[in-house]
Amino acid sequence: MSTEDTDDATMAQLYDLLAGVFADPPDEATVAALASGPLPDPGVAPNDRLAAGLEGLDAWGETVEDPAAEADRLASEFTRLFIGPRPKLQIHESYYAGDYLGEPLAAVKETYRSLGIASAPDRKEEADHAAVELAVLRELTATDGERTAPFLREHGDWFDDLAGDIHEQTDEPFYEAIADLVAGVVAFDASRQGVRQ
Repeated sequence: MSTEDTDDATMAQLYDLLAGVFADPPDEATVAALASGPLPDPGVAPNDRLAAGLEGLDAWGETVEDPAAEADRLASEFTRLFIGPRPKLQIHESYYAGDYLGEPLAAVKETYRSLGIASAPDRKEEADHAAVELAVLRELTATDGERTAPFLREHGDWFDDLAGDIHEQTDEPFYEAIADLVAGVVAFDASRQGVRQ
């Protein structure tokens, strides 16, 4: 998974994983699949954060004995962190831009429009939610990698701050690994697209 051999398909798979776990807590089947791997080799990851995320997921997977019980445990932490009633984190770009659900949300919607990205009819999150933006990056990477750079240039810089906040708010190994993974994936993709963050 070095810079030379990381292709769009691998990046799309990583974005798909991240979009899924920021949208909903992993269910029993997802826990079982993630715990048993295979994941990319952290030893050839192109940056330290991505390596830490992959190593963290691998170490977490080694501890999973009952996927159903682990899914229940992760669902509780997901709710505490992201849902509430008083969530610890607002995982929206506009929150990190200092204008929660204001002008930065409108800017994300305009970027989607300019890139020809239509809103999914069953989407439950706002357009600037982490899960939505990561799903968009998955789609851009899988269908037209050249459109990824403009999106990352305009909207990729907040994921590192999000990762730091997740680390501050949880000591759950799964979500700590996901935090490192999202920071590492976005940073690597920006680098390979020539986007400075």
